[in-house]
This record gives sequence, structure tokens and C-alpha cells, in this order.
Amino acid sequence: MEPRKLLSSLFYFSLLSLLSGNQQVVGSAHHHHHHKHSHLLDFKPSKLFVFGDSYADTGNIGRSFGGSWKEPNGNTFPGKPADRFSSGRVLTDYLGKV
Repeated sequence: MEPRKLLSSLFYFSLLSLLSGNQQVVGSAHHHHHHKHSHLLDFKPSKLFVFGDSYADTGNIGRSFGGSWKEPNGNTFPGKPADRFSSGRVLTDYLGKV
């Protein structure tokens, strides 16, 4: 694997692990508090910024390339163009639903 792809994959894996992991604050041995600090688990972002790559068909190709806006429109958004080349939901669609 080329270094740029490896570094990019490692970055996104680390970011995903940080945001979705079960984070707990560990106290010293002298304190016996059994509180779970779940303030990180309450983090619910309202927006998802997606930059197109092979895992995200963001539909920003424009009407000059291909025919993603013509019939058939795909089964994700029946009856209207999705401006995507994929016919179904992609990874970022599922992340947006969480």
C-alpha cells in the first residue's frame, strides 16, 4: 500500500475510533468512584461533511459528465435524480442515519 493511502486510512480509523469508542476517565487508585463519564457518548453532530472518494458517491460530478441525472434514477431516491452513479445507499448515508 502506498504511504499516502496508508496514512489517510490510519487517520480516518483513528478519528472513527476516537468518536465512537467507549471513553472513560480513569482515576487514581485512592479514589473509588464508580462513575462513568459519558459526556463523550452524548456527542451528536448535526452535520456531516463528505469529500468524495471511492467510498462516498457524493453526487458532485456535475451534469457535464455521464448521465447520473437521467433515467433510470436509481432505487434510493425513486422518481427523482440522485446525481449519483451508485444506485443504492453508500457508507456516508448510513453514517448520517446514526
